[in-house]
Amino acid sequence: MMCSSKSVLLAALMSLLLLHLCSKSEAASNFDCCLQYTEKILHPKFIVGFTQQLANEACDINAVILYTKRRLAVCADPKKSWVKHVVHILRSNACVFPLVEQGI
Repeated sequence: MMCSSKSVLLAALMSLLLLHLCSKSEAASNFDCCLQYTEKILHPKFIVGFTQQLANEACDINAVILYTKRRLAVCADPKKSWVKHVVHILRSNACVFPLVEQGI
């Protein structure tokens, strides 16, 4: 009887492990990655933000994902000078407001 309960416990643990691994791989496959870069140079006035994509197990290439005013995501080569320029402009335009002390 003891051998049977150990087998059931082992089967349950293996099922949980398999379920966990499957859910992780499914999440990675639903992740959107840049597969290639745009050939067009975008003017900084049309860009409202960006994120960086790093080449790892989920994505194959490094990229800068530029977000336009029209809500488009454009994949750009982070090594290109125009992309570096746009990222620099976006970072320098990011406003950081200092804390205002209040006499309370």
